[in-house]
Amino acid sequence: QPDPDFVALPAPEPADEIAGLFDEAVALMPVSEVVDIAAANIEAARSVNPDVILMGDVGKSMSEAALVNSAGVELTRRGTHLDVSFHAIVRRGDDAGSFFDFDTGRALEDVEPNGLGKSVTEMAMRFLGARKVTSARMPIVLGPLASFSLLGSLAGAASAESIQRQRSFLAGHLGKKLGSDCVTLLDDGLAPKGLQSGSHDGEGALRRRVTIFEEGVFRAMLHNSYTAAKANEANTGHGSQGSSISPTNLRPTLGGMSAQEIIADTDNGLYMNIGSLNPDPVSGDISASVDFGFRIENGKLAYPVVNTMLSGHIFEVLRDIDAVSSDCRREPGNILPTIRISRMQVAG
Repeated sequence: QPDPDFVALPAPEPADEIAGLFDEAVALMPVSEVVDIAAANIEAARSVNPDVILMGDVGKSMSEAALVNSAGVELTRRGTHLDVSFHAIVRRGDDAGSFFDFDTGRALEDVEPNGLGKSVTEMAMRFLGARKVTSARMPIVLGPLASFSLLGSLAGAASAESIQRQRSFLAGHLGKKLGSDCVTLLDDGLAPKGLQSGSHDGEGALRRRVTIFEEGVFRAMLHNSYTAAKANEANTGHGSQGSSISPTNLRPTLGGMSAQEIIADTDNGLYMNIGSLNPDPVSGDISASVDFGFRIENGKLAYPVVNTMLSGHIFEVLRDIDAVSSDCRREPGNILPTIRISRMQVAG
């Protein structure tokens, strides 16, 4: 059936290639070297605890692709990835501690592949002796990976397709102040070496940097060619070949306190190292388990927690964000800060 909202496929728009998306060192890395990285991580983990259970993978890939459409687009692209991830489990009697982490990049120089097995084992041992907590409303400090999960949910909810179909909690809120002044989020698909970078999107349209949130105000949606024409707005270059919309590299604006200072400034709260604080994509309701968390007492990480849940609504969380760290973890193209939410319901 004809679709009145469809206007045209993207037309050719020349652009310079993004630097650092292909690394010859990764492309030429032999399989034996990939296996050696895995073996070195196993040995490093066992040096910390000989009884550790270590699961994970090391992988490298090289890809080449071409995209042509009937409107005149003719594009080629190539890229490399090196990915290392491990999950460690340490048992002490009936007690068990675990931890997961990863490192990834386009280029060999952006990945430190040999130290991950050791670090996840050390962290797994820190999660031995987890305790239950008492239910209460308290500050929540999100570590880099937990905060990145939250930011990814915000960017995903800014999909114009979901908003136009009323399937996003951001529907009807464009231009409104939904969060605190700490909330500024840039989607940057043009970052050199970025994990999700490229000069063009999956439809062949030029990528554009988009400020999704600015000081708490929902400023812009992410478009592909179809949703941009339907809204009579510029295509932001976030389309995929499956006609969906995907965020790229996320770069929040950093704040004034370091991560350690944010923790020290929190007398009584909860630290969430890794976790999915993802709201329901339509309602915005949050119900999340804290799998890797610590109780904060007197500004210090006191002990790991178990059987702990967080609940609330995404708009409450955005309004209650009162600190974003000045330091951060960086994965190519992406900024992963520490974020504090001044109060949230904790169920023990």
